[in-house]
Amino acid sequence: MNHLVRATLFALLLPLSCHAAVPTAQVEEAALPPLQALISYVTLEVSPDGITQQHSYKERWIRDGDMLWSERLIPLPVARAFHLQHDTAKIPHKHFMYQMAARWVARQPDGSLELNYADAYHQNLVHYPPIEYSQAGFIADWPHLSRLVSPATLALMQPETAQPDVQSLPEVARDARWYHLEQDNQILRVLWSQDLQLALAVERHSRDGYKQYRMNVTLKPGLPTPRPWQQLAEYNNKEISDFFD
Repeated sequence: MNHLVRATLFALLLPLSCHAAVPTAQVEEAALPPLQALISYVTLEVSPDGITQQHSYKERWIRDGDMLWSERLIPLPVARAFHLQHDTAKIPHKHFMYQMAARWVARQPDGSLELNYADAYHQNLVHYPPIEYSQAGFIADWPHLSRLVSPATLALMQPETAQPDVQSLPEVARDARWYHLEQDNQILRVLWSQDLQLALAVERHSRDGYKQYRMNVTLKPGLPTPRPWQQLAEYNNKEISDFFD
């Protein structure tokens, strides 16, 4: 499953705004708490012909000031074999897969977003201009990207009666509460921490259970020093257009 699938899934969490029913994410606020996390994603779907498909992956995620870093965890032998096959093909060609590179999003002083992908295997830093965002399924929505749930969606949700055991939550996120929203055939649940301004879990499923999506966030202590985006000085600067045929 790639960033395009992920972006499509999250796009489903963006209904029209209306009256806020729960504590909401504040778009214009002080810097968000810096965080490092491991995020797991799972989707499951049963097709009309009875075939069950499940996709899952994990990524490392860092939020620090105006920087977001997300890096898919791919077994090194798998990545190495894939790149070797393309790099040694009989007909030489340039190739780049954003799904296999780390995504670095930087918010600029004017609020715009700069999108780059760091390909560690080839030591390339690949820039995507806004006109090419769709090539990577990227939606330039900082409030959503930085909180893992859309504030507009959160504003529509209602608190659940049953709440998580506080002791089961990380100490820094023991304010987290479950909220839900039912729309047509879909049920959405979010475990939201107001203190961290972060969704710790997002669940979406059809009422019959034949379509399911889940995101789980596991917080990690501290942040790496230096940050990943501070270790790119030796990378080659590229444009995504450099890889077009």
